[in-house]
Amino acid sequence: METPVRALLLAAATLIAGTAPLSSTLAADKTPVTILTVGYPDEDTTDAVSGATAPGIKHLVDAFAAANPDIDLQVTNIPWGSGATGYAPKTEAMMKANQACLYEMPGAAGFARRGMLVNLKSLMAADKEFKNVWGKQLDTLRIWGPDDAHGLYYVPNNTGERVIHWDSKLFADYGVEPLSKNPTLDEIEAKAKKLTGTDPVTGKKTYGYYYQGKYAVWQFLAIAHSMGANWGSVDDKGKMTINWNTPEYLKALQWFVAMAKYAPEGALASDGMPQGFLSDDNVVAIIPEGEQGYFIQPLLADPKLQQRFRSSFNLRGADGLGGVNTVSPLAMASSCPNKDAAWKALKWLAGSPEAERYYFDSNGRIPVSDTGAQAVPQLAAFPDGDVVLTQPRYAEAPYPWAADQPRWAMQSALEAALAGTASPADALAKAQKETTDWLAQQASQN
Repeated sequence: METPVRALLLAAATLIAGTAPLSSTLAADKTPVTILTVGYPDEDTTDAVSGATAPGIKHLVDAFAAANPDIDLQVTNIPWGSGATGYAPKTEAMMKANQACLYEMPGAAGFARRGMLVNLKSLMAADKEFKNVWGKQLDTLRIWGPDDAHGLYYVPNNTGERVIHWDSKLFADYGVEPLSKNPTLDEIEAKAKKLTGTDPVTGKKTYGYYYQGKYAVWQFLAIAHSMGANWGSVDDKGKMTINWNTPEYLKALQWFVAMAKYAPEGALASDGMPQGFLSDDNVVAIIPEGEQGYFIQPLLADPKLQQRFRSSFNLRGADGLGGVNTVSPLAMASSCPNKDAAWKALKWLAGSPEAERYYFDSNGRIPVSDTGAQAVPQLAAFPDGDVVLTQPRYAEAPYPWAADQPRWAMQSALEAALAGTASPADALAKAQKETTDWLAQQASQN
């Protein structure tokens, strides 16, 4: 029998977050643990195309209550949003007001630098029952904090991924050899040119390449990294160096601008996949940086689509890595009053099969613990199941500025270059100046 879920009213400051929390129970003998989650369905929803049902956040709350009867998990669930109403300013407001213990926090690196997160290494060391079910991720996800230059301020609770999609039917129509499992830029460029034109079978106009203009920064960084570019580093004292205006980035942006002519009109303004994706109406052959939320659930619902819409690994650099790291960081606020209970909750939310199953069923997010493959075995049945299941481990280390001004400076520069309102060189120079100004401001605040 499911535990009833009650809606609580937040204090006035919490209302900034845009929603009221869900609680597993209000029993006085249970320790409350508050958490901010981002992007899950508030209620059960049915996809109009696939017919699949995405469970609402209350299912996670109920599963947690069944496994942790001594904790009252109180969830505030917000949408991703954008701009002033996006998750970043809402998270900032809640952190400053000490409104939650746990946070699903894409911008965890920034909060860690400010000393606002618990270094989880200390909790792990003190926990005699702790078991690392995340493997090497606990090493690769270390970031700088004022108390530890290589601290662990979050653990992943699920992950997305960035794969390269390709439409095998369009390749066959044009007689172009299928895209390889690990395509290079040269291969993508050569095949995109051949796949742009009039489909010899259907007579439709087709396009060889695609990019989501509003998120172009991630595709660009994968391109640039494969060309040898390096965004910079963080030293042991926490000083960050970011280099956008380099020959490697210039070469990458010139390539990106040239490839944009093989994309359909409207790509620059797009924040999603092209019209017709995963249907007979698709006319785009190669789509880099496809997120799991766009394709996994529809392919599961219709296995026939798995044969047409294929996946290859993201672009990689000389280090064997490539693409934005899309783990969902689960962090604990330093201000949390119930750290022991919050630590217990964090471990369950980040590593239990029940939680992993929820993240997958609700958003198609990929598991991160060593029990994940058992939680979603149907992914292994994909023609490219090995790509889908292992791509996340090849992502670059998380960008510590991913939710800060350097990202937006580069994004703005890319939009200008792709629109033709700025040359690649001028766009990178502008991004560098804005980023350098931001770095200087951060230094003055420390």
